[in-house]
Amino acid sequence: MTITLHANAPGTLRYTATAEGHALPVGMPAPQGEGPDPHDYFDTALGGCKALTLMVYAQRKQIPLESVDVEVVRDASDERRGIYRLTTQLRLNGNLTEAQRDELLAVSEKCPIHKLMTAVDVQLSTILKP
Repeated sequence: MTITLHANAPGTLRYTATAEGHALPVGMPAPQGEGPDPHDYFDTALGGCKALTLMVYAQRKQIPLESVDVEVVRDASDERRGIYRLTTQLRLNGNLTEAQRDELLAVSEKCPIHKLMTAVDVQLSTILKP
């Protein structure tokens, strides 16, 4: 899959990303601009993956999970020193036992984005197009 980004206007800090046919605004945080900024999408990927992973898992296992509310709390205060902290807070909605809640918590830590952020060697390269 390829995601494309194009400036909304020359010389601006507002872009539009296109992913799977969907337009996503990308900007800078205040005071330079308006978000969401790239960090927001990074953090959102984690929260979205956890919610979707839990819903699919619960449906497959017939666990009565009705929905998942996720808050991703960012602490970027040490980012320049190589530490970027994200805390995900899950609200599991449905008539669940404590055992089911514990099982779903464990599954949330196995979502693909969680693994990508913590256990995968991500290799990046940047090239210039002609």
